[in-house]
Amino acid sequence: MDNGQATADSAKVILEGVPRIGFGIHESPFPGSLYSYLQYTGDPMEYDLLMGFTGAAFRRFWSRDDGGNIDLSYLGDEPFHRVFEALGYAWEKVPVDRAAMIAGVRRSLAVARPAISFGILGPPEAGLVTGYAEDGAVLYGWSYFQDWPEYNQPADRYYECRDWFETMDKHGTKGLILIGEKSGARPDPRDLLVSALEWAIDLERSAVRPECPDHAAGLAAYEAWAAAMEIDADYPTDNVPERFTRIMVHGDQCTMTIERHNAAGFLRKTVHAVPGLPAEVAAHLNAAADLYDGDDMMRVLWPWSYDMGEEAQLGLADPAARRTMAAAVRTIQKREAEAVAHLEQALAAMQ
Repeated sequence: MDNGQATADSAKVILEGVPRIGFGIHESPFPGSLYSYLQYTGDPMEYDLLMGFTGAAFRRFWSRDDGGNIDLSYLGDEPFHRVFEALGYAWEKVPVDRAAMIAGVRRSLAVARPAISFGILGPPEAGLVTGYAEDGAVLYGWSYFQDWPEYNQPADRYYECRDWFETMDKHGTKGLILIGEKSGARPDPRDLLVSALEWAIDLERSAVRPECPDHAAGLAAYEAWAAAMEIDADYPTDNVPERFTRIMVHGDQCTMTIERHNAAGFLRKTVHAVPGLPAEVAAHLNAAADLYDGDDMMRVLWPWSYDMGEEAQLGLADPAARRTMAAAVRTIQKREAEAVAHLEQALAAMQ
């Protein structure tokens, strides 16, 4: 690994060897970008743990017409506060301001730290800035979306983006996250587990969240998802834009369902990371992990190829298939509710 290595001339600075990010590597952009950052800087952390500490492994939002239900930014800055506290790193948020962002990129890359960006290339999910040229007029880095045809960027090497500020997605409330120094001591593992369980339970039990009040959330979002699939008028076969919206919303829900594997991994790993954890607590956490890990319903929810093309769109328009899917969603909801009950019992035993 080229850790801390940079190529530079009077007009260009590029950090070499920052690991690639993307949906084929890790599904969730912010934890995936942070994973790459930590790998590059020589302080790796398992992806399951990043998913757990941010809360990404336990989140769920649903809205009928929102093709971005999956976006972690719906939780505001709380995931950042939590994961950087768990890791023991200082951090700062740079606003959506061109001069401030250029200054932040230059300052971070000067000490061989990629900047976590939002919307530089593609939608407002996280990516990485790994270089700049022409005093910041051109940025280089990794985006989860750079291999999409509309962005005309290579999939296997850093993107190159000119006029990035004029074209970036500014719907978010942040421009960059800069990661600073690591403190001498991380919080106590037991305290971290208690905090993570409180956050996971909050995410699961809140039917509506103040950060995103027009969306169903948590366990309640499963029923919203299932009930919506039973409305035949919402799934036309001859309206291509509406078909695409429906498959996008469905795909987001399926992705968050798949990411419950990371919740299971987080819980199992924390059982071993907390010294002296009572057997009762470990039993509840392992039981919850087993329930989160069930994936037998995914074959029902997404029986098509990977992309969201015509096969998937027309498949989702089939009323009988959707009702079978709705029943599967309710099965998953019941299973997950049992998992959350185990989390609550584990937390109660620790307190």
